[in-house]
Amino acid sequence: MGTDAGVAKAGESLLDGIPVITADSHGPHNLMQQLALAAHAAGGTTTGHCNALALTPQELVLLYHEHRYWLRPVQRPPAHFRTWFFMGGRGTGKTYAGAAAVIDEARADPEARILIVGPTYSEIVKNQLEGTSGILTISAPWFFPKVEKSRRKLVWPNGAQATWLPAKNADKFRGHQYTYIWADEPVAWKGDAVAVYKECRVVNRLTTTRMRAQGLPPRMVITTTPAPTVLFREMLGDREGLVLARSSTLENLANLAPDYEAYVRRVMETPEGRREFMGELRFDLDPALYRGVNWNASRIDPKKAPKEYEAIIVSVDPATGEKKGADMHGIVVLGVRMEADGLDHVYVLQDASLRTPEPEVWAREAIKALEAWQPFAKKRANGKPNAWVFAESNTGGSMVKSTIRTVKKVKVLTERAMQSKAERAAPVSSYAKAGLVHMVGKHDKLEAQLAKFTGQEGGHARDDRADAFAWPIYLYVIPKRRNAGAAGRQRGTEDAVLEE
Repeated sequence: MGTDAGVAKAGESLLDGIPVITADSHGPHNLMQQLALAAHAAGGTTTGHCNALALTPQELVLLYHEHRYWLRPVQRPPAHFRTWFFMGGRGTGKTYAGAAAVIDEARADPEARILIVGPTYSEIVKNQLEGTSGILTISAPWFFPKVEKSRRKLVWPNGAQATWLPAKNADKFRGHQYTYIWADEPVAWKGDAVAVYKECRVVNRLTTTRMRAQGLPPRMVITTTPAPTVLFREMLGDREGLVLARSSTLENLANLAPDYEAYVRRVMETPEGRREFMGELRFDLDPALYRGVNWNASRIDPKKAPKEYEAIIVSVDPATGEKKGADMHGIVVLGVRMEADGLDHVYVLQDASLRTPEPEVWAREAIKALEAWQPFAKKRANGKPNAWVFAESNTGGSMVKSTIRTVKKVKVLTERAMQSKAERAAPVSSYAKAGLVHMVGKHDKLEAQLAKFTGQEGGHARDDRADAFAWPIYLYVIPKRRNAGAAGRQRGTEDAVLEE
């Protein structure tokens, strides 16, 4: 068996025997698209077709708000299931599918008691409730739930209710019982995610008059990008009433911005890209995330490097110790530049990492690098170069910014890490494997550390250089990773900063 075939089989073995809904098996088009295609086939055009339907304004409003007409077949749960597992790439419309499923269940059953589970309270509100495809956003005005934020509860006009709870502490789920659960992005659940999932199963035990009459069990909807974790093995091992839906980002192109589509097509054939965008579940991914990057293929001779960049970022990963044997302070200089392919390319300009017990020493080195490279940054509207020092704020908090500004007042931006090093590095490694990250010259120590980097506790070597390298790319360059489907590429931190 060839390597590729072996990889494919390893990634698919857990899925054997599970009913699967895909665009190939159930069709790629929603009802409105099917109607348009039928009209075009009959008359060679869709012009005037709405007039021919003779819909009243009231009916057009109804059509707009009824998501059943806008969901692709892969986004609709089957009539009978115990677990509907929608496993898709980013931007496939998973949130829309989950929100629509909750609304439909609430509308069908006044006794419904629904649990909404997400990574954190803020993520639940930001994405599952108030996001561009969230429950409150897509709810029709005539069936809009009352929001009781203090009680973390939604109450629909017919009496159906939903509460929300983050997947942080399994004990918080004890003592509850629900008829229906929507579990979103378990790939991002922290702590003991398996224990949380098992508690979800335990509390998913209530039945209603309608459910008993129709022979429906308590049900769970899972919407997520896949990941090769113990949790996913647990979820897929629970086969009773399990139906899988699989979708790729490319199936939702009608709702994707052109620049996001270009990015997806560029990285989708990398191992991480196939998981992130094609919705493939692969348990054989190399834990050393950057090992598959061919740096020589994208390497740039310093003499041929660009002379101007949209932004220059001096990224600092300061060590916590202040002794002679302290960890290395990672200091990596990156240039970001949009190239002819319409995508942002990253140029690694300098690795200025060092070991010192004195905070002022690494601060001076970061400022020295900023002053050396900021002449190559484009000017902002105020005439100043678009260049800054970046540092993660988890370690030392405001100490990082104050340490740098004690030496000299320069622009410093910080960000608090809400994800693991591996989660930040995964999309960055795909970006690099797609040839969008260029080493300008050789940076042997950085490249050696990247080759061993796993981002896991107890992983190979220290992560100082590797984390300083990944942070700015993850934060400012990688297109928005959440809710890119319904909203297209949202303008966020990276755009605001790069164009400041």
